[in-house]
Amino acid sequence: MIQRLLRAGLLACTALCLAPQVPAADKAGGKPVPSLAETYAPYFPVGAAITPGQVMMGNGGDFIARQFSVVVAENAMKPQSLNKFGPGRYEFEAADALVDFAGKHGIKVRGHALVWHQQAADWMFYGSGPNGDATREELTERLRTYIHDVVGHFKGRVWAWDVVNEAFVPDESVAQEGGWRKSHWYRILGPDYIALAFQFAHEADPEALLFYNDYGTESPRKRTLILALIRDLQKRGVPIHGIGHQSHYTIAQPADFGGLETTIEDVGALGLTNHITELDISLNANLMKDAISEVTPALLKLQAARYRDFFEMCLRQQKVVSAMLMWGLNDDVSWLRTWPFARMDAPLLFDGALKP
Repeated sequence: MIQRLLRAGLLACTALCLAPQVPAADKAGGKPVPSLAETYAPYFPVGAAITPGQVMMGNGGDFIARQFSVVVAENAMKPQSLNKFGPGRYEFEAADALVDFAGKHGIKVRGHALVWHQQAADWMFYGSGPNGDATREELTERLRTYIHDVVGHFKGRVWAWDVVNEAFVPDESVAQEGGWRKSHWYRILGPDYIALAFQFAHEADPEALLFYNDYGTESPRKRTLILALIRDLQKRGVPIHGIGHQSHYTIAQPADFGGLETTIEDVGALGLTNHITELDISLNANLMKDAISEVTPALLKLQAARYRDFFEMCLRQQKVVSAMLMWGLNDDVSWLRTWPFARMDAPLLFDGALKP
């Protein structure tokens, strides 16, 4: 099964006659395990979401340095982690440890995420406006200060930023306005909060690549909103360099990756690049209903085929796909094993022992 997973998932490029030779790195069952970073070096960086603890303790750092050429902080660079206690009160130590590790090993860093409706610095939304809300002026200045401080702190060390995360919800039964999520950002600043965030990020580090990041980007309605956002920012001269596709999928959903590939192509046609930012493929066919009781060889075979298909799609689009990251280092730390799911799963490429 290990060798089948390697052939179908980790070395999907062989199906396209793109089989680079790589040296042995880690070992599983006495068999050499190729390095993902070296395997895909001719095409795009491959990486994972990691934590500061994984690079500071145990052998996680060595494994990350061998396997990955790009990393993203799972939580350590979100506003709630950096600035939850109030204006100017930053806690950079954990994030610095992760970024410094990456720099030492020549690994690119994606910053995630400057503006999100969750894990925000909630103090920003309180102020002298009606019902104790921040006024438009107060929130704009706080947004400017936060982005300048954070992006400026990591200037030259962070390759790309997810500037805004998950602004669109056209297919969901949540508070929205024309597909825009009615977050505190939208409620106080309106849709201009995205343009403001991108402009502030560019001011703070003109060399960093700036991304809008979202899930469900295979949806035609979300695609329409994303493409409209790109065109609007381009028309206004606001820098945006790419779209991040979270890509949280299962062995059954979506039926294929054609919708995502269409979005990737459409984004590329507007002159932007694409990153796969949070890839995982759950063994539970429907995350909201199903719950497997055992990780079986049959399920892993289905998953391997899905990973193969996904990597093949990205290789077809390598001119406009410039990074691919999994959301988590291994199965044991996957978000799909925590609340609200808290179920049996093995959604990533490596198990808790860091074997494929």
